[in-house]
Amino acid sequence: MQRKGFTLIELLIVMAILGILSAIGVGNFVSARIKARDSARKLDLATVAKSLEAYANDHNGYPDALSFGTQFSDPDHPETIYAAKLPEDTSGYDYKYDSDNTSYTLYAHLENTEDPSLLDTPIEGCGGTGASCNYKITSSNQ
Repeated sequence: MQRKGFTLIELLIVMAILGILSAIGVGNFVSARIKARDSARKLDLATVAKSLEAYANDHNGYPDALSFGTQFSDPDHPETIYAAKLPEDTSGYDYKYDSDNTSYTLYAHLENTEDPSLLDTPIEGCGGTGASCNYKITSSNQ
């Protein structure tokens, strides 16, 4: 008499294959989320950089300081808004801005350690739990 069904070995093999496939899928998902957050950070800095260039065209220089999370406008003419609201990194990291009025540098912390645009020597000051700034955008005249 033939029995219908699967042997214990066959069931274990199928479960092992499903486990391997799910582990690969979860790993790719986590990697994709990290890359998406880094892309958002790069886009945030590019948007701020365009606003800074517009400001410099009107004032022949860059502002001394920017407050991230607040509106970026002309201090002499508050109706002139360069950025409705400067971005905040929602992952607990900070953006950093340095300027000497003739040039600027914007910094962020990227999570993807394989990103080709990472700085060779990161600098301190991007918040988080001791996170260093490992990505930057500089003004076009630098």
